[in-house]
Amino acid sequence: MEIFEFSLQSANPFVNALIEKTLDIHTYFDYDISLEDVYAKRQDDLLKRSFNRKELSSYLKTYNEKFQAPAAMRNIDRLLDESSTVVVGGQQAGLLTGPLYTIHKVVSILALAKQQEEKLGSPVIPVFWVAGEDHDFDEINHVYIQKNDRIKKKAISQRYLDKRSVAFAELDHAACKRWIEEVIQSFGETQHTKDLLKKLTMYMEKSSTYTEFFEWLIMDLFGSEGIVLIQSADPGLRELETEHFSAMIQKNDELARGMMNQQQIIRENGFSPIIETAFESANLFYEADGERLLMQRLESGEFADKENRVSFTQQEFLNELADCPEKFSNNVVTRPIMQELLLPTLAFIAGPGELSYWAELKQAFESIDIKMPPVVPRLNVTILERSIDSDLQDIQTAIPEALNGSLGKLKEQWLNDHQQIEIDGIADEAINEISRIHEQLTNKIVAEYPGMEAYSKKNKQFVVRQLDLLKREAKKNIEQKHHHILAKFDRAERAISPGGSPQERIWNIYYYLNKYGSHFPQNLAGLSYSFNNQHKVVKI
Repeated sequence: MEIFEFSLQSANPFVNALIEKTLDIHTYFDYDISLEDVYAKRQDDLLKRSFNRKELSSYLKTYNEKFQAPAAMRNIDRLLDESSTVVVGGQQAGLLTGPLYTIHKVVSILALAKQQEEKLGSPVIPVFWVAGEDHDFDEINHVYIQKNDRIKKKAISQRYLDKRSVAFAELDHAACKRWIEEVIQSFGETQHTKDLLKKLTMYMEKSSTYTEFFEWLIMDLFGSEGIVLIQSADPGLRELETEHFSAMIQKNDELARGMMNQQQIIRENGFSPIIETAFESANLFYEADGERLLMQRLESGEFADKENRVSFTQQEFLNELADCPEKFSNNVVTRPIMQELLLPTLAFIAGPGELSYWAELKQAFESIDIKMPPVVPRLNVTILERSIDSDLQDIQTAIPEALNGSLGKLKEQWLNDHQQIEIDGIADEAINEISRIHEQLTNKIVAEYPGMEAYSKKNKQFVVRQLDLLKREAKKNIEQKHHHILAKFDRAERAISPGGSPQERIWNIYYYLNKYGSHFPQNLAGLSYSFNNQHKVVKI
């Protein structure tokens, strides 16, 4: 594997402004990650705070011990060191780990933790936060595959109508086994396929939920690299979170006001807030009758869900928290704050959307009397197979040009440039001329036989359709003549810019494991990466 990099614009205006350094960073974030000493400064700030390291380490050991990853367990022990910090990032628990950007996020966490441990001379532990609290199963129940040279969404045939956290979605083993076999089969048979299917089936059978299956796969891929898992919906975690939920309840009004004020600043600076939440939202979920209810603050000072199925005074809400902490969970606003309260976070690894919404949280963090950690854009990576690199060379297209989502247009332009007959122009000219002659004929006929007007119009439509059919058939023949080179455009687009989308949003890591073997993720993680906002292309 080898890396090269270049600038590539993001579809997110806020991210572009961040990369181009046109933002006043301290309006949105507490730390400027472009400064050389930012992590040393952050470490100094963390040393002034206290963390429940003993209980945190004990909990993480209990949660991670089943994965039998010695490197991860050693890292958990190192959390007891008062100078230790963590690099953390998270994602939903997608099937077969979901799109490639989940893998890129893990690689980013590992890379930054390793780099900063060397620079700071103190332990920096890589932590992956599994967002198990989300309850939209449709977001995680599929991967994309290729079928007959087309991109197809392949969802598992299991419905999940419950509004509980997806972390509690029971895994249908029979349906999942069929789905796995169909997905891996779509990648094609290789020398690695049999062992890969065996391993996936083993981890699937060990899992009772889809989230647990995801965790087994992440630890299989990166456990040897020392990644530590924390799962946000785990009831055991609530013991550590109770005091922080209490602070969020007691300062709920200030937290919401900070959020609203920061969003107003976002608007005044020409950006659109991502987080949709009302001022009266408590930004906390409460579970009742198996359903997560988003709570609100009423004018009376009480907390209730929108339909008033449950209602508490503030003190009753705090008492319920003390008695049943497992019923409480965070939303998009309070989850980052909870993460920061629990962990000595040296840096948070963020995707493009997360960068934007964390910028909306600065004053919410301030309401809880803590700083937002350095928010670091995750690595943006495109995996380039040598056969696709060869195709790009044959069609004389540079990788940056291909990754701008323009391969479809380039293919059309190439075809136009290599047509010996200018089909469109001649065909359109013929249609115009025949239409003119047909109209003259129609006028004369209708003048003598008015009843033939409708028939004449239909006849004209038929003639025009026949000419259009001739044009299409001629184009098909031209495409067949140049099929060999046009197929290179199509292969390249499907591989690195599928449907004009970034590769990382469509394709899945197990295509590469099936083709290149089980060491592929470790090889990917072992490369030397720079956090310089440049797009990385990894040639394999």
